[in-house]
Amino acid sequence: MKKNRKFLFLACFLLVCLASRKSFAQNSSSIDSIIQLNKYTFKIVNNKLVGNGNDFLKKEAKNSQFFMIGELHGNKETPKFTSAILKLLKPEGYNNFAVEIGPFSNKKLLSIIKQKNGIDSLSNFYKKYNQDGSTNPIPFFDGMDEVRMLEVALTNAYNIWGIDQEFIYAAPFLFDDIFNKIKKLKNNSKGYEKVYKKARASLLKQLTTKSKSKYNFLLDDAIINEFISESKGIDNEVTTLLTELEKSWKIYAYGNGPTKQHFESNNSRAIMMKHYFFDYYKKALSKEPNPKMILKMGSMHTVYGKNPLAIYDIGNTLYELSTLNNSKSFNIALTGRYYIRSSGEKIDRLKYVPEYEKLFEHQEENLWTLIDLRPLKKAIYNGKIKVDDKKFKALLYRYDSVLLKTLKATTEDIRDYKN
Repeated sequence: MKKNRKFLFLACFLLVCLASRKSFAQNSSSIDSIIQLNKYTFKIVNNKLVGNGNDFLKKEAKNSQFFMIGELHGNKETPKFTSAILKLLKPEGYNNFAVEIGPFSNKKLLSIIKQKNGIDSLSNFYKKYNQDGSTNPIPFFDGMDEVRMLEVALTNAYNIWGIDQEFIYAAPFLFDDIFNKIKKLKNNSKGYEKVYKKARASLLKQLTTKSKSKYNFLLDDAIINEFISESKGIDNEVTTLLTELEKSWKIYAYGNGPTKQHFESNNSRAIMMKHYFFDYYKKALSKEPNPKMILKMGSMHTVYGKNPLAIYDIGNTLYELSTLNNSKSFNIALTGRYYIRSSGEKIDRLKYVPEYEKLFEHQEENLWTLIDLRPLKKAIYNGKIKVDDKKFKALLYRYDSVLLKTLKATTEDIRDYKN
């Protein structure tokens, strides 16, 4: 009797295993089938998309108000794709382009690029404020690929919005610009110059210290605060700049100070992005109803719902705003299984983002592969397909689509483009 029970249990166990294995195979097959039906490919030739992905993206953009590109920083594929999108979407009514840069740094960057010998001037600017090669004054725009992308945006008459915090290493050139503007308005310019020189020296000292509390030191430095106090209240733009710069320093201090308040740091940054976005958006509304905008930022910021840091970021704000406006948003996560560094080293990103494994299987070699995730998301949500992988489901819920391509390091530092 006991032997029969044991045999019966073993038989039931094997049947459950076989059923489970069959169910998994069916699910995997169904997922593959849905992906294949909603996969588009293209090449980029002379800033134009060539392939069925072009028509798909054009249709999505036409029906949307906000088109978001979530990137991995430091590769040449993102600006190449973005340049093509800027050209493709311009006839669809897109006149605004938001990037991951502070509004005052953005103003400086654009003023340099718009000069007659803009790239030469920008190269010299970076050399002046980044002599040791380790601290770029304006992040994400020190590579020629990104600079050429900005030129495409300007050529196509986009309004470029800087909606991020001011980078910590932007402070030296911002202090210089503040001094040059305020000294003309001050009666005691020699006394002000002494304050400026002492503050600038103290600023460089604090920025180059190896202490983890350097950002708190900036906020508490009496000499720096004297310069800030002497500079405020004379010119409205300078006063606003210094107020916003202090806010940015506080964000850095939250995340890098002794108490490590990472949530406060990231959440404050997201709130700042939203405030800056709405400043630009209100101005755009005075020119046209429901202005369309392309957003290019790190993919952490462009997600729907909460991002992996449990923060409702700018991407979710744009999704909600499009709902309020009876319009739509569309977001893309640009990624790829492999990343090739400037040294030639090939990194397999599957080790870092295992939730992408099923999507990576569908990446076409030598082509840009776009997968519309919404049909798969819908099938899972409606219970037609069962997926137990929580990270994979979270990925699907955060994006409308993914764009797969092997990513290569930025081709050339703008400081060395003539070498």
